[in-house]
Amino acid sequence: MSKITQSMNRRISRTLHLTYIAAVFIFVVGGALSIPFVYESQTLWYKIGVDKTLLRAGKIAGLLTAILLLVQMFLAVRGKILEELFGVRSLVSWHRVNGILILVLALIHVTLILVPEGIINLPIGAKFWPEMVGAVLLLIVFYMVVSSLLRQRLGVIYARWRAFHKLLGYLALALVGVHILFVSDSFEHVVPRTALVTTVVLVVIVIFQIKRTTSKKNRQNRK
Repeated sequence: MSKITQSMNRRISRTLHLTYIAAVFIFVVGGALSIPFVYESQTLWYKIGVDKTLLRAGKIAGLLTAILLLVQMFLAVRGKILEELFGVRSLVSWHRVNGILILVLALIHVTLILVPEGIINLPIGAKFWPEMVGAVLLLIVFYMVVSSLLRQRLGVIYARWRAFHKLLGYLALALVGVHILFVSDSFEHVVPRTALVTTVVLVVIVIFQIKRTTSKKNRQNRK
């Protein structure tokens, strides 16, 4: 009887965790994708037809990229709950696939933003520093994905690659926050700005807590 009860409790707990994760993800995605419509940037005011559609689609692609980047951080650190829900092998596989998807969406974002403005009119210079931050972020994501796919073929030592990969991951998280906050006047409004800052801070806190718990557990296992 106790085994049946424990099994039922595990199933209920798993269902609740999955429901919570799905609800949070849907809430974040829905809220983020509403921003280009509810808090329309001034760049959209002067666009019509296809150009306006492409520009708005580019903003949506950028926001999706940012969300998947946040998800990527959780897939990287994993933690006990995610490992129990999905298994380490699945999380590692999703981490790799999600990384590729982030790069693809980032390239789509850049393309859709630049096409309405004209590809030759690249935003370069101190005046366009938020766009330059985005360019650096794109290069970082490109390097992370390519180096992950080619690491073994290039003979790079895993420990060295992982340490640098982790450092770039945290840098990417910081840069994406700065890029979004300052590249679009949509985030000059209180609601989207507060939502973005709160989300990034919460992600950092949760990741720090997961790493702290994992580190503590590893130290106990060594004893």
